[in-house]
Amino acid sequence: METRILMEVEEMIHKLREEQGRPFDVRQLTTSCVANVIMNMLFGHRFDHSDPAFQQAISDIHEGAADYSMALHIFPGLRFLPHFKRHIARNIIRIRSFTSFVDNNIATCIQVYMLFLLDYVRVIMQYSALFGIFTTKAMM
Repeated sequence: METRILMEVEEMIHKLREEQGRPFDVRQLTTSCVANVIMNMLFGHRFDHSDPAFQQAISDIHEGAADYSMALHIFPGLRFLPHFKRHIARNIIRIRSFTSFVDNNIATCIQVYMLFLLDYVRVIMQYSALFGIFTTKAMM
């Protein structure tokens, strides 16, 4: 886990140096780096900061948190008013978008790990053929 965090810290330092002292909004960079650490732990790979799907996922989470209304939990009947219906509809769209992002990356992770396992088995089979181990005759 430490290496994943250090990798993002190095990326953050690189991005800060690219700005060459010009003023810029550090929130976007910080949010992307923190999100990348979390995504790296979840999916096993990091995303490029300019990846539109990654930025959309961050935006969906940020807007969902900013648009959160405790009033709907305290007064559930408010969900029938037009303002809160639109509010709920926007949140459903954000949740579906983020869920799609997660599903796509889970599928990618499964493919990557399956390819890794197939390569591992291929290497073991080559090794066993080379040295005559893991054969039926050797196992008996």
